[in-house]
Amino acid sequence: MSIDSIKSVLCVGAHPDDIELMAGGTVARWVNEGRKVRFLLFTDGVWRSPEGELQRDPAEARAEGESAARTLGVEVENLGYPAMDLAWEDRHVVEVLQRIEEHDVDTLIMPWDRDLHHDHEVASRIAVSASRRIPRVLMGGINFYLREVFTPNLFVDISDTWEAKIASLECYTGQWSRAGQEWEAWLDETSRTYGRMLGVPRAEGFATNKFLLG
Repeated sequence: MSIDSIKSVLCVGAHPDDIELMAGGTVARWVNEGRKVRFLLFTDGVWRSPEGELQRDPAEARAEGESAARTLGVEVENLGYPAMDLAWEDRHVVEVLQRIEEHDVDTLIMPWDRDLHHDHEVASRIAVSASRRIPRVLMGGINFYLREVFTPNLFVDISDTWEAKIASLECYTGQWSRAGQEWEAWLDETSRTYGRMLGVPRAEGFATNKFLLG
């Protein structure tokens, strides 16, 4: 089955690091294959601990996101809305539609719409609302916190781009120092498990909203 018709991909995320977690290996592979891939992020990614301590500086998060995007060979646009309070609004749908039209997008990647994190779920709903004329819509798992079990039905071999995925995540130095060990262990386990299902060393999995072949 051919996916040669994939030419222009828009990856939509709520926060810096979302796309790298759910699709970093796929992005790196598709860029290597000559496909155009762009990132659109809704929020600055800033959050506070339960004690009220700022855990992420907005300028730092933006710079890290740009560094991670360069590592994968893509361009990133961050709309800079406040994190943890993203809401479904028609203007956000229009923002995605504008990028779809500007870049002649034929494939969308977004967070899974049943993700436990509020911002992830809302970003997915916004992107789906903008996907009416898009023939390929994929949802990726970002974290392992259980609301429902993420069950992918489309897989991409990332055996040759696993290291690029991890290198992009390491660009988020603060987040990596806090959660990198846990991230890498989970990603290592899931990518090897998906790969074992398919007979390759590593894979990323996606849930398809729709996917046109040919």
